[in-house]
Amino acid sequence: MVYLKNTGNNLFYKVNDMEKEIFDKEQEHLTKVYGKLMEMKKKLEDQIAALDEKAVDDKNDIRDNIRFDYADIETTMETLAEIEVWNRYIDTYNVESSSLGKRLSTVNKLLESPYFAKIQLQFDPSEEPESYYIGRAAISENGYDQMVVDWRSPIAEVYYNQEMGSTHYTVEERQIPVDLKLRRQFDLKKDKLLSYFDTQIAIEDPMLLQSLSQTRSDKMQAITSTIQKEQNTVIRYPDVPVLLVNGIAGSGKTSVLLQRIAYLFYQKRKTLRPDQVCLMTLNPVFRDYIDNVLPDLGESNPLTITWQEYLEMLNVPFMDNDYDYTEASSLQKIHDVLPTLAPEEDDFFDIKQKEIMVMPKKDVLSVVDRFSQFPLGVRLIQIVSDELEQRAKNILRNSDHYTDNESDSVSKSDSADDNRIENDFGGAIRTIKKCGWINVLHIAQRILGTSHITAAEWLYTKMELTGECDRNMRYVMIDEIQDYTKAQLMVFRKYFPNARFMLLGDEYQSIREGTITFAEIAEMTAADEKEFVELPLMTSYRSSPEITEMFSSLLPAEKKLLVSSVQRPGETPIIEAYNSEQDYCAALNKYIDEFSKKDGITAVICRSAYSLEKVSTALGEKDVKIISEHDALPSGGAVLLELSLAKGLEFDNVILADVDAESYPDNELGKHCLYTAMSRATQRLVVLSCGELSAVIEK
Repeated sequence: MVYLKNTGNNLFYKVNDMEKEIFDKEQEHLTKVYGKLMEMKKKLEDQIAALDEKAVDDKNDIRDNIRFDYADIETTMETLAEIEVWNRYIDTYNVESSSLGKRLSTVNKLLESPYFAKIQLQFDPSEEPESYYIGRAAISENGYDQMVVDWRSPIAEVYYNQEMGSTHYTVEERQIPVDLKLRRQFDLKKDKLLSYFDTQIAIEDPMLLQSLSQTRSDKMQAITSTIQKEQNTVIRYPDVPVLLVNGIAGSGKTSVLLQRIAYLFYQKRKTLRPDQVCLMTLNPVFRDYIDNVLPDLGESNPLTITWQEYLEMLNVPFMDNDYDYTEASSLQKIHDVLPTLAPEEDDFFDIKQKEIMVMPKKDVLSVVDRFSQFPLGVRLIQIVSDELEQRAKNILRNSDHYTDNESDSVSKSDSADDNRIENDFGGAIRTIKKCGWINVLHIAQRILGTSHITAAEWLYTKMELTGECDRNMRYVMIDEIQDYTKAQLMVFRKYFPNARFMLLGDEYQSIREGTITFAEIAEMTAADEKEFVELPLMTSYRSSPEITEMFSSLLPAEKKLLVSSVQRPGETPIIEAYNSEQDYCAALNKYIDEFSKKDGITAVICRSAYSLEKVSTALGEKDVKIISEHDALPSGGAVLLELSLAKGLEFDNVILADVDAESYPDNELGKHCLYTAMSRATQRLVVLSCGELSAVIEK
């Protein structure tokens, strides 16, 4: 291994002449690339300034020349057409300005560190090896010759595969054989080369260990230079209908998820838009934690929502109090029974225009009965909706509330008349078009034989009736899949019929009863006759070996043997139980004070809301921020939060404040919860209890 360090005053560690020559050549290349970036920055800034100036001139022209003349129908149409032309000009400016701004943002990020690695490949023994520099985005010298290749490009795969000598990369399902002669990593700061080293195995790299040892913050970092071989396999895995990533705590599942999204955007940059990717998370704090990662990689964030936000988005009229415990069997029953159900009057609502009755529900039922040859379902509802719309328009047209203000002798077209009715009586027409005339709750209650209907059951019934879905969505990523139910996955699968699913989780971090197992995911996919792939991640990059050993001791023996940590040895976890509440409170305050003097965030994690309230009281006036599901993490200090909100996050210092038999019972769920809580810690872990420790933990 070669390792060179610039101390800042051009003094180097003692090296031989050849190593110094390499360093100088690499610095020369960096200077050239940096200069090119500065040129790109200046050009983009000039283009943006010129575009802004032209936009101002055109807006002034609009203000000075456009005539708002509505004297008659003909001049009104001319005015509206002129406004539309100017609007298109303005839209063109906005699109171009947004594109230039995005490119400038990418260049500014690259100026911080233009690239992070270099590979030297020999394609043919008779030819000289070729060098490629790898960075967060591509940089070309003349629009063709690339000075830096994007980390997502096919050729960069060789760097992440970590196989010196004979290897390959894949382009459009075709393997390109190459001989990897050199694999070099850099530590750069703007246009200064601080160090470089040549290596074969990334987990031995000083740069990886340095990045892993950095103080954790309130934001996740986009580190593409430290992607490991098993992670790269997931990121670049071919498109499949269902990809399940089964990784232990701290194995980089979240990083892999975001990097795969960035990879998909790169691979399908001409066809895939951010609004066609949905990221589901149970934890709203998690969204704030990751919100800068994809922008740092030059991509836009996809739609990121929780289950509750998903229900709100689809206008489900009620929410479950805490968690959706819907049984998958009830959704299957809805699917099976609905086509056999005979419609009745209370299955529908009156159709009204504000307080005006347009059609009572008995008339709605009579229309439904006219098409009784069709079973209750999507086809019947579509036919009935069309019929109801026409009937409603005729009723409204002939009502006392409809007045014809036509002043000339020219008869109105049917479409113009329909448009006017929709403008005047939009509420009733919208109700029909959006199937608001269907009493979904009553139908679900009839099928399931109960008055209590969950949000998932209501939504599934509506989808079975109306066919409501999102056919635009192409990828659905579900983080912490082990904390969703089978019923929720059935809802997602039905609502996103054209989407490919990437599911990430750890079965041993399942902290709720009744959630889906990975075996059930495989069974569901097999039942749909879709390809299913499960990929493992077994290396911990988060926690010290001591903490990793502690939480992995809760895993089954065969799983524990596969777990490893790449971190340097750290501090031994502290486990303490106190008989008196006074001693317990003193210890809790003592460790918070000790950790506050160290870098990073200190997280005091409680199993439940009840436990959190007790711990909050014990802390008194101490400066500890209580985190709710609507709060973002601070950049430092101490925070107090429930385990359900801590999932997916990591902290340098963690205090588990309630590891007693009540919070962590000696059963499978208790083990999962403690495993999850312990694995949030990276450097320091303290386990406390007031009273006897949970039997799950072994001192």
